[in-house]
Amino acid sequence: MASIFDGVDTTDPCLVWPLLQTALYKLSAGEVEVRVRHEDFDVTLQPANTKDLERMITKLKADCNRKQGIRSRFAIRGGY
Repeated sequence: MASIFDGVDTTDPCLVWPLLQTALYKLSAGEVEVRVRHEDFDVTLQPANTKDLERMITKLKADCNRKQGIRSRFAIRGGY
């Protein structure tokens, strides 16, 4: 089974997070497993891993935005 990272510069979060998003979509669509392999990192993702995968995607998106100089916006909410 091929890795989703074959031929991709995995040091660039802007290239990595879309691939992980694709893996998440595949798992959500019913694929039993998706293999993620790069150098000494080798993991097979299964539907039970989706929460961890979502957190990793969120972090990589934020890293990509910082790399591109895009600032994150956060709303401050007040309550009584």
